[in-house]
Amino acid sequence: MRTTGYGMYPEDIAALLAAAGEAAIVLTYADHRAFTDVSLDRFASVNSTRLDWRGVEVLERPEEFDGDGLREMVRRYGGEDELVVIFWGNHAVPSVALEAEAVAAHAEMVVGSCYECWLYFTDGHVLIEFQDGEGFVAARIPN
Repeated sequence: MRTTGYGMYPEDIAALLAAAGEAAIVLTYADHRAFTDVSLDRFASVNSTRLDWRGVEVLERPEEFDGDGLREMVRRYGGEDELVVIFWGNHAVPSVALEAEAVAAHAEMVVGSCYECWLYFTDGHVLIEFQDGEGFVAARIPN
């Protein structure tokens, strides 16, 4: 019995999962929580869905909020074969993990799948926040 509501709607990202194929790993709730603990949970929040960037090392705030902008950022911050975890604004959509190059290749689908999401670069310890219509923010994850 599912009590968390987590991951009940994978169809919301079906196009991304189909395009990425075996490169996409749909995270279990336990995996989602483990990755959240070392990334998103290290930041304070503002208005419950936005991260508070005060006191952290912000790397950039580009104005773009499209697939091309995300692709450039993923290639800038993602190392070769680096795992990137994508957390969606809707908790009912399961988090996924992909290699950085797969995220870059499908950047349009990532930003087209949601109004907000966060990308955690597991090796570089960078987090990118996407808010539709507002651009991206990239920052180092605080200790």
